[in-house]
Amino acid sequence: MIPRLVIDSSDAITELCRFGKTVGTDKSPYNVYRHRHPYTAVYSMLFASLKNKAVKFAEIGVATGNSALLWELYFTNPDAQIHMFDRDEDFLSHGRSLVGRRFTFAPMDVAKDGDVARALQQGEYDIIIDDSSHEHGHQIRIIKEAWPLLKSGGILVIEDIFRSTPEEEYTREIFQAGILEECSAAYFVVCEHKDRWSPGWDNDKLLVLVKA
Repeated sequence: MIPRLVIDSSDAITELCRFGKTVGTDKSPYNVYRHRHPYTAVYSMLFASLKNKAVKFAEIGVATGNSALLWELYFTNPDAQIHMFDRDEDFLSHGRSLVGRRFTFAPMDVAKDGDVARALQQGEYDIIIDDSSHEHGHQIRIIKEAWPLLKSGGILVIEDIFRSTPEEEYTREIFQAGILEECSAAYFVVCEHKDRWSPGWDNDKLLVLVKA
């Protein structure tokens, strides 16, 4: 079984939390516009050592582009490469208009076999985050296809896992794919915060996989 951590960040207001509020992303529990997922304090711990590095970062799911603005503020190295993916061309076009030269925006359809691997083909990523459809089958496809393109020591995060979905379903499929044995760490993070808000979804859970 992949272990579960419960992190209550109600008393934490990190720099990334403040950035999240400023740009209006639902990754911050201090967001004032839409859902409030308490992810930013957890990411502050996970990504701290890479903050000022020439990180190679990918996020799947652009939507309004607010998270692109978040990563532009957080990853400060001018040589950082930040790659954003979505299947919606309007989202991609809007995202391009928001951020600078360190960013690329490209199509990816997580519902199609092989398209995640195709889009991430440059490989050697330090961080890959999935914030796309939130569908279990798509999340498993992303894990299987993105994993070979993550560098040693790299971090893969699946966001917005529904608390009602049995964790065993993820564990079984990741184990059968041979990925668990290649992890130096693997854990679910149930993210709690006094201000978290995702009515009708209840999906404030992450899956974190670190490549050995």
